[in-house]
Amino acid sequence: MKNLSCVIPSLLHLLIVQRCASFQSGRNLMSQRKSNSLAQNRRDTSLAASLFGKKEKDGPSSPQPQAAASVPTRLFNIPAQSIKPGGLRVVLGFHLIGLQNTPDQGSWKANQASDTVLDMVFRDNSAKFSITLGVEGISVDRYGTPSLPYLLQESVILHSVLDEISSIANGGDIEAKDRLLQLDESADAIEEARSTLPARKA
Repeated sequence: MKNLSCVIPSLLHLLIVQRCASFQSGRNLMSQRKSNSLAQNRRDTSLAASLFGKKEKDGPSSPQPQAAASVPTRLFNIPAQSIKPGGLRVVLGFHLIGLQNTPDQGSWKANQASDTVLDMVFRDNSAKFSITLGVEGISVDRYGTPSLPYLLQESVILHSVLDEISSIANGGDIEAKDRLLQLDESADAIEEARSTLPARKA
């Protein structure tokens, strides 16, 4: 009994230490998740603010794609009869924000590079694509040296972007002159652009 009375306090002490360590580990994990979520919300808020022309104070620079300054690769061009860059930038910008977690949390980072350019940077920073809203239409270029994961996901995002552009151009009940984008009626620019991408999965 004397030996048992010595062992029990030791076991209780060990159990308490283990429980405290487990509790602290759980708190650290929750704190990390909260920090990641707040960082993502700040990025989304910053982009949303810039879409409406509100300039944010400069913060720490984020990692840039490896070859961001390299000569871009033109992916496709969509000619337009008329384009309203301001409104179109807002609509496409919010669409890109909604795609940032495709297929996983933090897969992409949307960024407004200028009043007429929207960037979508992949999480491994190997490459990005830029959507430029020009006077004569929309062009999409790739910068960097894309990794295989980037290439597998780029077409998924761009097919979705083309869907959104098609929806904007068709306009539903909106008068043609009031639409943010009017495409050249002599050619099917959306399908021509889509033909440059790998086929969408069924």
